[in-house]
Amino acid sequence: MQVSKRTWSLPLALLALVLLIGAIVVAQVEGNHLAASASGPYQGRLAGQRYKLLGHIAPAMKRYTPMHASNGQQEMRLAVSLNLRNQAQLDALLAAQNNPQSALYHHYLTPQDFMRRFAPTQEDVERVSTYLRSNGLQIVDVSTNRQIINVRGSMDHVEKAFSVSISDYNIDDRVAYAPLNDPSVPADMAGMISNVAGLESVARYHHHAQLQPNPKKPRQGPQGGFTPTDLRTAYDVNPLLQAGNNGTNQTVALFELDGYTPTDVNTYLQQYNLGAPRYSNVLVDGATNTAGQGAIEVELDMEVVSAIAPGANQKIYIGPNSNAGVIDTYNKIVTDNTAKVVSISWGLCETSSGNSMLDSLSNIFKQGAAQGQAFFAASGDSGAYDCNDNQLAVDSPASDPNVVGVGGTALQVDTNGAYQSESVWSNPNAQGRGPKGVGGGGGISNHFTRPAYQNGVQKNANRTVPDVSADADPNTGYSVFVTGQWGVVGGTSAAAPLWAGIATDINQSLQGQNKPTLGSAHTALYSLFTAQQALPPYHDITTGNNLHYQATQGYDLASGMGTPDAGNIAQDLANGNTGGGGGTGGGGGTGGTTTPLLNNGDFEKGQTSWQESSTGGFQLIDSTHVHGGSASGYLCGYNNCTDQLSQTITLPGNVKSMTLSFWLSSATRESAGCNDTLTAQISDARGQIITKVTTSCSANSDWQQISKDVSKALLPFKGQQVQVVWKSQGNASAPSAFFIDDAAFTVSS
Repeated sequence: MQVSKRTWSLPLALLALVLLIGAIVVAQVEGNHLAASASGPYQGRLAGQRYKLLGHIAPAMKRYTPMHASNGQQEMRLAVSLNLRNQAQLDALLAAQNNPQSALYHHYLTPQDFMRRFAPTQEDVERVSTYLRSNGLQIVDVSTNRQIINVRGSMDHVEKAFSVSISDYNIDDRVAYAPLNDPSVPADMAGMISNVAGLESVARYHHHAQLQPNPKKPRQGPQGGFTPTDLRTAYDVNPLLQAGNNGTNQTVALFELDGYTPTDVNTYLQQYNLGAPRYSNVLVDGATNTAGQGAIEVELDMEVVSAIAPGANQKIYIGPNSNAGVIDTYNKIVTDNTAKVVSISWGLCETSSGNSMLDSLSNIFKQGAAQGQAFFAASGDSGAYDCNDNQLAVDSPASDPNVVGVGGTALQVDTNGAYQSESVWSNPNAQGRGPKGVGGGGGISNHFTRPAYQNGVQKNANRTVPDVSADADPNTGYSVFVTGQWGVVGGTSAAAPLWAGIATDINQSLQGQNKPTLGSAHTALYSLFTAQQALPPYHDITTGNNLHYQATQGYDLASGMGTPDAGNIAQDLANGNTGGGGGTGGGGGTGGTTTPLLNNGDFEKGQTSWQESSTGGFQLIDSTHVHGGSASGYLCGYNNCTDQLSQTITLPGNVKSMTLSFWLSSATRESAGCNDTLTAQISDARGQIITKVTTSCSANSDWQQISKDVSKALLPFKGQQVQVVWKSQGNASAPSAFFIDDAAFTVSS
């Protein structure tokens, strides 16, 4: 497939849609297309030489000015992420794994299964590796799931390989480098690479531990703060522990970007009679267990997990604090697959990450979810302003749809240590963070769309966080022994490992009863919320705010669904009262689920998941004319055209109804009747058309939605693979162009 550029002109009525009128239109299409020189309005499609990898420039970089070119002799380490295969089938599998009515319910994959079905091909790995070597770069290793190629080499060689210019910046009194433009690769590598982590040294992931500098003298820990006994009592963990469910034979992975001092953790274990140490290290990309400024975070995580699940084994994954190190460390947790619960207390504001970085991380979390791993991540300590400025933002990876985002509260207990009340944690007067103060993170993702489990729970079009919460206020914080002394620590960094510990105890309890475990956790947790339970699983937080969003009754963007009653959650899950659909498609347990099967239907991830065919050799996804976002499918626009975009999906075996929908806009140079067509069709495995809807071009139409119930035609194909195809054909008289966007194929069961 050639990377190319087309031009199109539409009438003044559509000028607002960014298409310009003229006999010759030259538009720089996002995607690194060469500028076209055309002799006519439809002859501006010239084959390009490079394929641009969009989304590498973090939006936050717009506020900085480059100083000068970086030193080209310095060595760089890159993590080159490759795109997964069969993403639509992967999304369908994840939905089925979380649907109690599906034969695939809780049938999780091994890393080997995942690699066979969804990993990049060995041919893609070899093609990319050969290209990198040819540009003077060294292949350090390839991850066992073939998602990551680790590379090292000089900056000069990196700039040449990816056609980037890298400059130095002054980032908050620190010199760091970053690219001035998105990287690109040869056109024949289009669709292979999703992200090149390590092109910049700006990203520094933050931990979310809040030390209380002047703790109030205790009734609890040696310097104040909640002890393990206090936490277990307040959040009703004792019924699990008394039944022997303390994490024995379970493993928790702790994602860390710094080292720790073992004697600190051992002192905590001894003080609270939590048994012998059960932790071991997994060092990634040359990291060492050397305690640095972030040691307080690592030790906090280890101690809080020990307080709640003292019998669990802890794997401490330590990697470098860089984008490449972060990707490799998460990928190591997933490919090892030894821990079914993962605690994450490090994060980065979404707008400080490029979209390609967020998507590459999401691919890793998808594999973890398909393997039945649950990730619990701190939502941040800057309230609704995660970038520490005046803009609303949320934290990554808590905002990822396959990660449980954990917010923060201020917990109050009575004189006996029993739960009394909670409010959302925030302090607008706290110093040392952003201009708004501190508080539990929460808000609306600017990147991820609303996942199915939040349908019927919240009305925003995008993913919202947090999902759940727990105590995070340093004034009502946790008793810990860190950096050689007793102290009190709060922050959502404490709430995340608390939830990870609870999840570990619950998994052990459910396994002992031969019941389904939490798996990737979201569906189970939201199912308890959306269906009436015999025992209330959450404390509903109705007071306080996170510097912007107010706590309300039910789900809110300050506290999520609430804080845990661990014993009730375990009993409710064991009783199986999850509303029949587990909340996978929203329905809230009201009779069935709705699941989207098309992947990247809004085309915002470029060619990901789409198969393209063009008789003119053109790239069919670009930004020429969009319904929403920054990309759409652009078919034809030249004489004698046949262009096609398609995806293969698997229909669930329990499907009851199916709908195909998309938004369409068209334009034509035909002066009389227009015979050029766009057909949306669904074919079987042999390529035979099962059903279709055909539209003819119209003179410069505005966007309109086309929707068709295809249930009757497709029900005989339940459980089988089908191909969804958009095909455009044009004759020799005058060209027509068809634009499709926001395509969807949804099934209900």
